[in-house]
Amino acid sequence: MDIEGRIRKLRRRMEDERATAVLVSAPANLRYLTGFDGVIDDGINGACLVTADVTRFYTDMRYADAAAAAAEGGPWEVGVQRENLYVEVCDELHAMDVDSLAVESSVPYGRFKFISEQFRGAVRVLDHLVEDFRQIKEDEEVDRIAAAAAIADEAFRHMLGYIAPGKTESEIALELEFTMRRNGSEGMPFSPIVASGPNGAHPHAIPGPREVQPGDMIVLDFGARVGGYCSDMTRTVCVGKPTDEQRRIYDAVLAANEAGIAAVRAGMPCVDVDKAGRDVLAQRGFGDYFTHGIGHGVGLDIHELPTIGPRSTQSLRDGAVVTIEPGVYVEGVAGVRIEDLMVVDDGGHRRLTNAPKELIEI
Repeated sequence: MDIEGRIRKLRRRMEDERATAVLVSAPANLRYLTGFDGVIDDGINGACLVTADVTRFYTDMRYADAAAAAAEGGPWEVGVQRENLYVEVCDELHAMDVDSLAVESSVPYGRFKFISEQFRGAVRVLDHLVEDFRQIKEDEEVDRIAAAAAIADEAFRHMLGYIAPGKTESEIALELEFTMRRNGSEGMPFSPIVASGPNGAHPHAIPGPREVQPGDMIVLDFGARVGGYCSDMTRTVCVGKPTDEQRRIYDAVLAANEAGIAAVRAGMPCVDVDKAGRDVLAQRGFGDYFTHGIGHGVGLDIHELPTIGPRSTQSLRDGAVVTIEPGVYVEGVAGVRIEDLMVVDDGGHRRLTNAPKELIEI
């Protein structure tokens, strides 16, 4: 991981914004800037302070030894809080005669308010302070995402022999999570979605006690995590032989998925990628049943920049890892979603999801 390069990017952003110091505290941004493995989790009390001369990672005693070991030989100093991390950071900034501080736009309001009260200078928020250049993945980042995608592919193959009438959505979700963890996933980047029959009409349905019935379409949306990096995929299967209408919906979503993928290349406006898939669904009579954007970035977070939707103002960048996931959701009937993960490179894209996409009858 090019940690020195990441710090340089942040300092260039600071220069552009005329920011004397920045304080970063979102866990994914902490991990990105430091490159620390086995240190940062969602519950960490930590922050990165960066000025023109200082790169300091603060945490409490629970993480201190692991942070010190991870920082050895690198550019980050480790500071250990004594009582209150943000009070102590502000005291150090005052000692350095720093009179302006920038924080991430994602910082919780309570934390922003507390820092603003403790810091005697100006505190301002910068949008996408780190997230903007997190879009462009290094080779090692792509390798970790690809490894997570391979775990998900294998889990899908396993589930084809597990799903059966009478199994509940919750049971299927548990088996899916167990399989990925057993095969090396560090945890779940999000809770798996298992939505059967009419529940599939809800894009983010929560698995529940409903038992799978013959004739159900089942939406499976899940991912793994390797080295801190996420994967994301969706497949939809049919329990038994699909009806003509189910087949028509599935074929439309598959065509939209392939049209969206074909549009993925560096420089392409995200709104046009969304339109490529959305137009296919509209032409086939399902335009009103696609209710979300066609994709998003993936990395240390399951949802990152860029946003690929009908109101996006961004363009795809070389090195981004993105999903393409059109869906059709017919309330009270069923839903179908097909999602693939790919990296934007070599003037086009390379698919990281390799699970089959033809309609599978279980």
